[in-house]
Amino acid sequence: MKSHEWYQVVSSDTAGCFKTWEHFISCLLSVFYVIIRSRFDTFIMHLIKNTMKIITDGKTKRIMESGREGLVVLETMDQLTGGDAAKQAEIAGIAVHKTTQTANVFQLLEKHGIPTSYVEQINDVQLLCYDCEMLPLESVSRRYAWGSFLKRDPSLQPANGKPYRFDSIKHEFFHKHSVIAPPLVSAPIQISENEARDRYLKDGKWAEGVFTDPYIQVGTDSWSLFSAKTPPTSSLMTIPPVCSDQDIHLMTHQLTLPCFEVLEKAWSQIETQDGAIALVDMKIEIGRRRTDGKLVIADVIDNDSWRIWPGADPQKQLDKQSFRDGDPLADIADKYALVSQLTSHFR
Repeated sequence: MKSHEWYQVVSSDTAGCFKTWEHFISCLLSVFYVIIRSRFDTFIMHLIKNTMKIITDGKTKRIMESGREGLVVLETMDQLTGGDAAKQAEIAGIAVHKTTQTANVFQLLEKHGIPTSYVEQINDVQLLCYDCEMLPLESVSRRYAWGSFLKRDPSLQPANGKPYRFDSIKHEFFHKHSVIAPPLVSAPIQISENEARDRYLKDGKWAEGVFTDPYIQVGTDSWSLFSAKTPPTSSLMTIPPVCSDQDIHLMTHQLTLPCFEVLEKAWSQIETQDGAIALVDMKIEIGRRRTDGKLVIADVIDNDSWRIWPGADPQKQLDKQSFRDGDPLADIADKYALVSQLTSHFR
């Protein structure tokens, strides 16, 4: 096709879209501007990312310096883990969904006066957050008896397939440092999860004597650690308290329980073809903001953090349990995309 014929085709095909050639050229330049600007923004973000110093590099996310005092960048990766990191998979694009979920959740919590580390969303996979000194704890709240709870209290096994529902929210603490016990050592010790994984996780199996995320019975003068997967009859070891009784009360009654209540209500207002979504349980992490020393909900809250069941039916699960159960990765990606969309309706 000759150049003048191309112009004729364009002129003919665009007659109904553009009033004049000047209008056509203006629109064309606008398109070029958007393309160039998008590529420039991508280049700048790539440049910034490659010059950021990594503070913490984890299994599913990393923390990097932001260049702004008191603030850090939290970047999510396209990774899912299960079974205390014994199972791991890369799922393209899932970081975008998880970042969106955390941003939507933290904005909702802040709206309800619950303090978090969240400042703003930078891009599809990065959040700007307050730098926090993280406590080595997972604060777990439950509306239904499920998961590891049933291993610690088998008496609440589902009756006729219907899970037991607590009238009042059940709250527990777990330690993020693993307990290493005999036969691996002569006396129980605690080490970081990363060190435990490097030393004792082989071919997807933990060595005998490793207890990840031990359950905590909080005392005033000492804390007792138990296996999270058996009834708490004999403690693995005792440790000094990680924080004060006052901090425990604040984390329980001003952060964990209010967080669960807000999210439980938000999920219950989202209807699906199977019914309203039930928030079954969830875990949060808590840190002390370095700027003011205030305890806040930190890290992330995304589809890895909770169990959510449309119609309160465990067979309809939308959360990471599907990954633990071995569902196809494509189905898991679809669930994460759906949950991102649903959390955008939180009010």
